Amino acid sequence: MPSRKDYYEILGVNRSATEKELKAAYRKLARKHHPDVNPGDKSAEEKFKEISGAFAVLSDPEKRAKYDRGGHDAFEPGFDPFQGATIDFQDLGLGNLSDIFELFGGGARRHAVPRRAARGEDLQLELRLPFGEAIHGTTVDVAVPRAVACTDCGGRGRLANGTPCRTCRGGGRVSVNDRVKVRIPAGVDDSERVRLPGKGNEGLAGGPAGDAYVQIRVEPHPMFRRDGDDLVCEVPVGIVKATLGGDVDVPTLDGRATIKIPAGTRGGQRFRLKGRGVAARSGHAAGHLYAVVQIVTPRDLDARSVELLEEFARLNPNA
Repeated sequence: MPSRKDYYEILGVNRSATEKELKAAYRKLARKHHPDVNPGDKSAEEKFKEISGAFAVLSDPEKRAKYDRGGHDAFEPGFDPFQGATIDFQDLGLGNLSDIFELFGGGARRHAVPRRAARGEDLQLELRLPFGEAIHGTTVDVAVPRAVACTDCGGRGRLANGTPCRTCRGGGRVSVNDRVKVRIPAGVDDSERVRLPGKGNEGLAGGPAGDAYVQIRVEPHPMFRRDGDDLVCEVPVGIVKATLGGDVDVPTLDGRATIKIPAGTRGGQRFRLKGRGVAARSGHAAGHLYAVVQIVTPRDLDARSVELLEEFARLNPNA
């Protein structure tokens, strides 16, 4: 009778190996020799059966104790290591391999652990928004790359005849690019996230889909900056207007507005335009727009203007 290889030697572990070490050894070997990774390779298939048989015995405390006492001779002739086996491939991080027991024949199929339903993974996306659209809100069409159930195998990873599904390569899911209309609420700020329920990866074995989260990146505006729910912009004012006072045009996101500044206005003074900031939203009142005066000195003066300024300086030495 040919000698039978030691189960510990098959997995490459010593006889005192812990459950964690057994799982790690089996996981590594199973990934290397799995038939889906080596299609048509009979030697890989036999090796996979061998390491799976060794793990089926050593991962079962009762069978392992029996094997440690008497080796292969501790079991009856014709012993099937998979009889009663409950290897959970998902727990081992090997995905949907539960139907691989079909390779082992006998009663192994009815002892395979069914694939557990699992929620799909959440997805993280990024969306760049123009400043004005972030303030006012908008609806955008977003591409969502996600995993969905393979229609060729019904998400099982294998076809009806037991062969691996080539479309999904045994994973049960395929990648698609969905187009989703996303409503961006008014006032969304940089780095905030918008949740898209059920738009993440589809679940496994009938599990629910995950969610997609769209992180907003607000593009800077050349004229406005945001301060909470308020907006701030700089408004150039000439020295004459600042000195005498008068009407000044102020840009807003909705067009231009006019404010009246008093005589003697200084650079850096702020004037509020009520309700012209970030739009009102749940839990937040509408923000304001603050116009910050920037005094602008004249350039390229003609001779007469220079003469008048010099006369002004003589009359107002402290100006």
